[in-house]
Amino acid sequence: MPDEELPEWLEYLEEIPLDSRLRRKESLKRFNTWRIGGSAECVIDVVNLKDLGLLLPFIRKNRIPWFIIGKGSNLLVPDKTWPGIIIHLSGDFKCWEPIEEKFNSGKKRVSAGSALADVTFAQKCVSHGWGGMEFLIGIPGTIGGAIAMNAGAHGAETADFLDEIEWMDMDGILHSTPKDKLEFRYRYSELNGNLGKIITRAVLALNESDPETVEKKTLECQQFRMEKQPYNQPSCGSVFKNPPGDYAARLIETSGLKGKIKGGAQISPKQANFIVNLGNASSDDILSLINTVRETVLKNYSIDLMPEVQILQSTVYS
Repeated sequence: MPDEELPEWLEYLEEIPLDSRLRRKESLKRFNTWRIGGSAECVIDVVNLKDLGLLLPFIRKNRIPWFIIGKGSNLLVPDKTWPGIIIHLSGDFKCWEPIEEKFNSGKKRVSAGSALADVTFAQKCVSHGWGGMEFLIGIPGTIGGAIAMNAGAHGAETADFLDEIEWMDMDGILHSTPKDKLEFRYRYSELNGNLGKIITRAVLALNESDPETVEKKTLECQQFRMEKQPYNQPSCGSVFKNPPGDYAARLIETSGLKGKIKGGAQISPKQANFIVNLGNASSDDILSLINTVRETVLKNYSIDLMPEVQILQSTVYS
């Protein structure tokens, strides 16, 4: 059997002096919370700014399909092999460092790397008694992902606590931008890595409190998720954005779709805005349920539910 022909760009990629690990034909199932999907031609665990600054211009120059993944908690990965580079931030991008304040403003600022897990961030805030972002305890994503999609729950969202964001463009140039110079709205920010703005770090301003108070609020958020959501089954979290003045879960449930099964995927009987992997779901199974929900809710309520979940697709820069 003849040797597999390597993509031309891969040969050049292997010549770049990286500290980061490069893996070929890597399964993407462990890179998303649905635990589905095919493999990628190349996955790179990028561990520092130097490597990211070398990779992004290389990707752009060679017009290589690419995608950046954190914990993949809001991502649908196709079952077929993905032909490009997956960037997975790690190493230095998991930093967490309190910032010394010259004046007592009642706020505590912390610098957090974009690959730091939301749960880890929330736990560190508890130990210091810094409040406001307790809602992150139940979100299986990263700080970078929370910023990029302006994640939120319980009446709060990530943008409420942002002070400054550090990001890198496709030329490998690092930028630092105050929050008020960027656009944020419900489940949206202009800092989308796959549009050429890769979040590397952020400064967040939290409320000064005490560990007991913050821990109590955190446990309340955690308990709510355990009671109301299928936390013990693979899912991406909320599949659809809530339309103005209503809830996606209510519209799906009253449309009679709660518990509906397609192949190995199911609209959760516990929370209708969740689609869970029963153990052998394919991306086609999940996509079919997404389309069924949109078509049914549109027919019943004349509301076009907009997906919160992203579908892994090629990003190529000229």
